[in-house]
Amino acid sequence: PISKIYTQLWPQRADEDWPLRLAYLLVNCLITSLAAAVIFHICRRYGAGVISSFIAMTAILSSSWTNYTVGLPMTDSLYLLIIALMIYGIKAKNPITLIFCIFIGPFAKESFIFVAPIIFFWGCISKWKQLIYFALSGAIVFGARYLIDQHAGTPYSTSFLNAFDHTDNFGYTLHRVFAIRGLGELFTIMGTFTFMILAGFTGGKSERNKWLSYIDWPCLALILALIIHAILSGEVARMLYFGVPVYAMMLALVLDRHKWFAGYRRLFGIVENEI
Repeated sequence: PISKIYTQLWPQRADEDWPLRLAYLLVNCLITSLAAAVIFHICRRYGAGVISSFIAMTAILSSSWTNYTVGLPMTDSLYLLIIALMIYGIKAKNPITLIFCIFIGPFAKESFIFVAPIIFFWGCISKWKQLIYFALSGAIVFGARYLIDQHAGTPYSTSFLNAFDHTDNFGYTLHRVFAIRGLGELFTIMGTFTFMILAGFTGGKSERNKWLSYIDWPCLALILALIIHAILSGEVARMLYFGVPVYAMMLALVLDRHKWFAGYRRLFGIVENEI
């Protein structure tokens, strides 16, 4: 549909890939907007205030990796939405949300297999039902991939093996992370908001526990799964970016509870109460 409209407006570009690029941009904008809305509600579910949750959501939208996700013809925006819905569904005990993640997650990225156990162990759906859902999801994904490869003329074995051929990236990833450039790249995920999160680790144990105690096992398991993503892919910052639902929640809680941001809380306290 987008291509038909585009070629009417710019017929000189009808034979190029510009319609597809615009389609990806519009779809990625829509999906990323939905993910941002879910991230806002995640912050609220974990006890953050309205203003802090909004600031945290804005921090995610202003990330350079969000621009990357929206502007390129990739499915990263869908994977971000899946991860956000997964964390929200577990915290809100919403089975419909988790079922959506089970069936759509593998289409977004093959590495969904590393975050699927988070749903299995902490989701509100019974384990037997989950086994059935995951089995159906796997059958649908492999069947769809087979049909796509048949249509594209790609050998199925080549397509299948390519999804798992990332073990050689282990050494490269470690070397990159511990280089100065690699460490600096990690700060591109949240930008200057990174320092606000790091500020939350200052002070005594009681000060840190004011917000760290809200970080539960699903959030920690997600970070661990994304570290595995990063090691296997070789793209550290891009993979760790998918943890922004957790980073946003951490930022919102730090703003609400850490002593360094007491002035911020006094400033927005009246607005918060009105909302």
